[in-house]
Amino acid sequence: RRDDSLYLYQLIISQLINDGFTRAASAVSEATCIPLPQEIPEHRLANLVQLGIASESGEGLPSETRILLDSERTTEKVTGLDFEMEALQKLVPTRSSANYSTRFHTPHKNGCRVAKFSHDGQLVATGSADTSIKLLDVSKMKSFNQQKTEPSDQFVSSHPVIRTFYDHTQPINDIDFHPYSPILISSSRDCTIKFFDYKSSVKRAFKFLQDTHNVRTVNFHPSGDFLLTGTDHPMLRLYDLNTFQTYVSAEPKDHHQGPINQVRYSLDGNMYVSCSKDGCIKIWDAVSSRCVKYITKAHAGYEVNSVQFSRNGKYVLSGGKDSTVRLWDLATGRQLKVYTGSAQSKNRLQTTFSYNEDIIISSDENSFVCVVWDARTGEMKQNLSGHNNIVRWVCSSPIEPAIMTCSDDRRARFWCLDT
Repeated sequence: RRDDSLYLYQLIISQLINDGFTRAASAVSEATCIPLPQEIPEHRLANLVQLGIASESGEGLPSETRILLDSERTTEKVTGLDFEMEALQKLVPTRSSANYSTRFHTPHKNGCRVAKFSHDGQLVATGSADTSIKLLDVSKMKSFNQQKTEPSDQFVSSHPVIRTFYDHTQPINDIDFHPYSPILISSSRDCTIKFFDYKSSVKRAFKFLQDTHNVRTVNFHPSGDFLLTGTDHPMLRLYDLNTFQTYVSAEPKDHHQGPINQVRYSLDGNMYVSCSKDGCIKIWDAVSSRCVKYITKAHAGYEVNSVQFSRNGKYVLSGGKDSTVRLWDLATGRQLKVYTGSAQSKNRLQTTFSYNEDIIISSDENSFVCVVWDARTGEMKQNLSGHNNIVRWVCSSPIEPAIMTCSDDRRARFWCLDT
């Protein structure tokens, strides 16, 4: 019973932190003499309460809760970046050395433009200006012998490239995996969004959405029921994937003033963030689809290339054509950190957190390398060299220290942390 009470109080403290009540969490921690928990999954108490209510009433769980509960096995030890909690705990986080090396590379017939890991980290997809999409097995990339060239049945079965999809007529702009169904989507300059069944042997899309503009960015809601899209038009579009009805904000001042470069949901799906060529970052309420906060001239008025929420939803990471990477406090809109040392003034390049948010990775258009910074100190840790042209995209595995980079040298490279 004592252990049950201890865990209950840990859950309460953790939930207070998740909801932004850090002072209350600290007060409960002091009153109960229980340290602030570090390894409890986000919103664990809320999910357990919802599970109990559903069990008691005999109803099924909402898909959002089911997904979060199912994912806890892979995320329970990943705490992510949290300056406020680290200050309360008086912790000095362990900073792992960033020594990444290439384990595998795969060629396209033209520049490789985009990559995305699946939610369980087992697959990764790459998209190219040659209009193709490759699906790769992560575990096979880790163990693949790149030097082996003799064709054999064993070689074919161990090769990381599972399948290649062809159905676009223009370069691929963005890719995303459905949270729990075997569906991969892609957006393209051909003004379409394509839906592929990656468990099927069919190389063509089973469904598509037609737009009137170049579709620059796509992102599934964590429940899998909704899809956000951004195009050359300044209005974000939200699709209900059950009815394929489209929604946009009815308030003109909510919208960007230029093409939308990227849109991404928070991990819990309660918010989404967008950035544009207009230099603005906008934070949206996912229920009302209204803009609730914005940062004008986030990169000194220059175009904002990419945006991403931290795991806890407290911070937004952005990269812009002022050749800086910036970390923002969502509650105040205040800039927390600036990371410099990567040139990004001519091309729309990407910036990302590592899986545990200890490091930040972006690319340098002058030297063709990826730059790795310590997320907390801003110290440059490593340059990832290997590409011989501009690195257009970099993405991180959600479960481990693994990275995929895509370059105009027509190659996608898979990197792992040296052990």
